[in-house]
Amino acid sequence: MVLGALPSIFWFWLTWQIYPDKNLTFYFVFPFFFIIGVLILILGSTIIAKIFLMIANLFHRPKEGVFDRKKNDKDYCYWSLRAVIRKWPIWLARQLSLPFVEKLIVNILGIKIKYSSAIHDGWVDCEFIEIGKNVKIGQGTLIMSNILVQNKLIIKKVIINDSVIIGSHCAISPGTIIESGVVMHSNTMTLVNQHLEKDSLYRGGPAKRYGSNDEITDEKEIRDAITSIKPEKKIDNESFLRAHTKELSVPFQFYIISGIVIVGFSFVGPALLFYPFFFGLIIPFIFNNPFNLTILSDWTFYFKILLIPIGFIIIYLVHLFFIVLFTRFFYRLADKRGPEQGIFDRDMEISSTKLDYYHFGSFLMKYPIFAVSRSPFPWLLNWELNFINSNKIEKGTVLEETFIHSHVNFGKNSYLGTTSHITNHLVDGVYGQENLTFVGVKIGDNCIFNTHTGGLPGSEIGNNSTFMPGATTIKYDKIIGNGVYGGFPVKKLSKEEILTLLGGEYDGK
Repeated sequence: MVLGALPSIFWFWLTWQIYPDKNLTFYFVFPFFFIIGVLILILGSTIIAKIFLMIANLFHRPKEGVFDRKKNDKDYCYWSLRAVIRKWPIWLARQLSLPFVEKLIVNILGIKIKYSSAIHDGWVDCEFIEIGKNVKIGQGTLIMSNILVQNKLIIKKVIINDSVIIGSHCAISPGTIIESGVVMHSNTMTLVNQHLEKDSLYRGGPAKRYGSNDEITDEKEIRDAITSIKPEKKIDNESFLRAHTKELSVPFQFYIISGIVIVGFSFVGPALLFYPFFFGLIIPFIFNNPFNLTILSDWTFYFKILLIPIGFIIIYLVHLFFIVLFTRFFYRLADKRGPEQGIFDRDMEISSTKLDYYHFGSFLMKYPIFAVSRSPFPWLLNWELNFINSNKIEKGTVLEETFIHSHVNFGKNSYLGTTSHITNHLVDGVYGQENLTFVGVKIGDNCIFNTHTGGLPGSEIGNNSTFMPGATTIKYDKIIGNGVYGGFPVKKLSKEEILTLLGGEYDGK
């Protein structure tokens, strides 16, 4: 991270030298120079990451297969190392929201993808992936070249050929081969090593062929097919959308005040550090030094340059700390006045008062979780949740890009995959006349939740449980553990079912 920032620092230093008087022209062109500097930051970080990947590959080359999920297994350790190396430049590329830049970066870091394809709204692993021309990937779709099953890591290449359309929230498992012209329905999930036939339509979990993707040349035929579909029953929109209203027990001002304090005041401490850092160190000792060849031979100059990204990282971490600190303060107040776990009638005055504080606590958690999980330091999420005291996350547990509710507790060495969702509440009934179930979830040691998995309130997950993609519990579900689970409601899979889902790679033992 620090080394990748150095080229952009040199760029801003040169920009400062070009306009020493800082006249009106400087402020006019600075946004353009700033954008170029960000692009240099992304490219520089990518090149540094590529160098580290090449060094790592010299010691142990990536390969496909089934490996032990243990620290003494080289394939597992180097797979984890490669993922960490790629995180920062890919995170930067996605923040810029320029699809071309993102595709360039992932190409450099290991994915083979044509630039006519669209991956910006999906999530794609960064090795053993090949994507052809004109491929469209829907929002929330995950393409995985790896999957964790109990104590095993499975790595298999995924190949997606030309002119493939993948709907939203699909899960493409390792080893999948998708021939050209395939169209996949939303929420479709493939098996490990599944082969999807050319010019075919697929849907379901696991994916099943249900038709042919024949080209339709008659535009009138498409229009008639769409306009011929009519609603079976007319809905009274006004009565359907009408909701009961009531006065909030938590004053609306509390939401505004807490939001201002958590978001706004968290910048006060970093600002106090930034001012002397920028105007006391960067400008006088670096930016105001005129450019000449002799300065390149001065080792103290490089030391000062190196201090800049380190200083910005420290300031950013201070900002995150104050976000978490202020959230902890407000969350304690809401938690004391909120309800104990149970089922609540939202029409009753006492229950509604308690639930207002519960909703207030949920509101408080949204921005801090977003700020940390989407930062360059997502691994701080475990510390954040433990510090706020909303959750208990034991050592070795990894939480990927997803939202986690309060009162969801994890044991040691567990894994929550991307887009998985484990909730502590569920609304039953019609809005305005419903009950709310609010019960925490307990997850044991060495539990794995792969992508698109879920858990409902009151679930208890035993040790050594693996949830395959799409597996979801019901309320108050009791999972014994020591097995592989799938489906909804989730059930323990037999050896034959595990072999089918994993394409014969592993039987779950």
